[in-house]
Amino acid sequence: MTTKSLTELGELARSEKLAYKKCCNYVSETSNDDLKKTLGNLANGHKHRYETLCAYLDRN
Repeated sequence: MTTKSLTELGELARSEKLAYKKCCNYVSETSNDDLKKTLGNLANGHKHRYETLCAYLDRN
């Protein structure tokens, strides 16, 4: 894998981490249960993608 590809994947991982943190922040700020559930699901997706990217980058 090229250095450029690894750099781009690292940037993508940072973006996923930021999106996860933002979703978690929004969950804590809302009182709407439906919105909390939706944001929680989105946060879980971002966290999963972040962890997957980090695991891949650790192997390369």
